[in-house]
Amino acid sequence: MGYKKFKVTDKISLIQETGVANFMRCNIWHVTGHEYDLVIDTGMGLDSLKQWVMQHTDRPIKAIVTHSHFDHSGCLHEFDHRLGHEKESHILASPDNSSVVYAGDWSQIAIVDPKQHPSYSPETYSITPAPLTAHLDEGDVIDLGDAAYQVLHLPGHSPGSIGLFDVKRKVLFSGDALYDGELLDSLYHSDQEVYLQTLERIASLGVEVFHAGHYASFGAARMSELIDSYKAGGNSLGDITQWYTDNRDAIGDMFVDQDWSQSVVKLSVT
Repeated sequence: MGYKKFKVTDKISLIQETGVANFMRCNIWHVTGHEYDLVIDTGMGLDSLKQWVMQHTDRPIKAIVTHSHFDHSGCLHEFDHRLGHEKESHILASPDNSSVVYAGDWSQIAIVDPKQHPSYSPETYSITPAPLTAHLDEGDVIDLGDAAYQVLHLPGHSPGSIGLFDVKRKVLFSGDALYDGELLDSLYHSDQEVYLQTLERIASLGVEVFHAGHYASFGAARMSELIDSYKAGGNSLGDITQWYTDNRDAIGDMFVDQDWSQSVVKLSVT
């Protein structure tokens, strides 16, 4: 099936949706707990994520979506327990391609490998409705037994963006609020002023490891570089088509595994 799993720690694994351009591919995080596991974000939905994950655990799954965009919410509907922020619940309950930002230039760039996903078509691709079964908001805590994650509301990229912060270990699952790439602040429901406030808040948290929505995990020094560059007017994604072309040409085979050689964490294939 269309996924690969990489071990990060004894409790955290990275799931990658294969056949999706590696600069667009959402990081899907599997976090194990005592009574249930978390799946954080669910990819584009090109193959069944739940069926694949259940081959790797015998515990129930709570699926958390950091925000509603198509590359994060594609398999959310498969899970019985679906959690996210109320401000994007209406999008998840009744998605259309515009509301999940699979529209305009985003629907025109070739981010899916037709050899690996022959049934995929940009003309027919859509997100299946996935009404949230519970809402997460600032201050909520998800207790997995040996780790507890505080929910942070991190708007700006989208109004309902959230992160999960392990205060004890200083690890943040940051979604698309911050990742090691050009930040996206120009979508129909983005807010650049609010985004800047969110980035300043993130910088003050004392996070040591960021597990983001895209690209490799990184540490505090890289966080400062990314945020400082954004505040100075750089590190934001402008022309989508040019961004796609630049990445495609730089990589060659854009469907290969991502390069995590400079990451603060080391991956091992499981």
